[in-house]
Amino acid sequence: MEKMSDTLFKIEKTVNGGYGLAHKENGRVILLRHVLPGELVKARILAEKKDFTEAVVTEIVEASAYRIMAPCLQYGKCGGCDWQCYSYDLQLLSKKQILQDLLQHTPDSTLQEAVPLVADPLVSPRIFGYRQRLRLQIDEHGQPGFRRFHSHQCVPITACLLARPELNSALQQLQGQAAFHRLSAITTELELLLNPASSRVVCLLHLVRKPRPTDMQQAGALLDTLPLVEMVLFCGPNFLPCGPTIGPNKYQEKTELQLLLPPFPGHTDTVVALSWEAGGFCQVNLEQNIQLIQTVLDFCQSGLETSILDLFCGMGNFSIPLAMQAASLLGIEGQGSAIRSARHNSQRAGLTNTIFEKSPIHERCRTLAAEGRSFDCVIIDPPRQGAPGLALPLAAITRKRLVYISCDPATLCRDLTELTDAGFTIKRLQPVDMFPQTHHIETVVLLER
Repeated sequence: MEKMSDTLFKIEKTVNGGYGLAHKENGRVILLRHVLPGELVKARILAEKKDFTEAVVTEIVEASAYRIMAPCLQYGKCGGCDWQCYSYDLQLLSKKQILQDLLQHTPDSTLQEAVPLVADPLVSPRIFGYRQRLRLQIDEHGQPGFRRFHSHQCVPITACLLARPELNSALQQLQGQAAFHRLSAITTELELLLNPASSRVVCLLHLVRKPRPTDMQQAGALLDTLPLVEMVLFCGPNFLPCGPTIGPNKYQEKTELQLLLPPFPGHTDTVVALSWEAGGFCQVNLEQNIQLIQTVLDFCQSGLETSILDLFCGMGNFSIPLAMQAASLLGIEGQGSAIRSARHNSQRAGLTNTIFEKSPIHERCRTLAAEGRSFDCVIIDPPRQGAPGLALPLAAITRKRLVYISCDPATLCRDLTELTDAGFTIKRLQPVDMFPQTHHIETVVLLER
């Protein structure tokens, strides 16, 4: 490997993954974290990869006018919040430019032509204190924290600036309890979840073994001592979430969290109640989730005659508001707990036009196509790996519109290439800033047949 120490680099732009991009004199790409476009930095080479060189900044020689002081004391130590040194205006601009850059550099001319369609990102109502959920590692000393970047080493914390205040209060209170320290000895991860309905916190401990009666007693002691803590639940590889039940401690197991969505202008004048099981998925930025749902509703353009298919429907985050104004909705999800929650949410909303099925998405789409089924509008909200190989079945079952919600712009561009090859046309691209202070980008895309 070429030896290089404290070499000057000019940061040309920010690229996917949140890295600053520079070039060596020989043209080889250099990627660095915690730098801004236009900055002149000194950096030291860390590793030579196949397609790029990884380096670490040792000095900011000429700082960008958009650089700010990161407010978190753990910035640069823990692996998250890599853009705290960016002003918020630059964060929004960079997320738009990253998406445009990926579209521009695909070999598909159709995606290149879609670059002007990328809208300005929807601004998050909160840029700190927005996370409804924290997932913390427990280190060898029983202390909760976050991992360093590309490392298993844990950085202990007592608060996270992205977390809702209730979560930070609960974390600090837990760390002062002997019962928590006893439980942390058998815990690998701690999840803290804000229940929006009660403004109290659910603690989900990932154990190395099944809980024993003494563990339940320790959980009961935490509930007795900490009014902010609503539930203490245990889970592990071989058992579902469980906690103190009716018995000597007089506690009833409860695993449901609930969120109230306001009426959506032009779509419904009804407050929507959504619940999900602890350990299940819910968008972590609750206020921005409202704007995300509004965007999906606008893109769907559904009415009383519209049939909708919601793939990766989860607990019904999009399904329930959509079904309130559509003729019918079929939701498909591979996780059983999410399907239970979706059915419960539909029933509570008084809906009679929904069906929710537990099934692998690719397999069910192929069977729907084979059955000759089709829908006016199809919603797809896949995990980070996207939905490769699904374009042809989607083309067969989509009559008019396809709304794709993505949390990874690279896999989005890959899937958009397949979808346009299958006959879809990109109409709108709306980034949504779900994760301020980080490089992560949520994007809603409207495609039409």
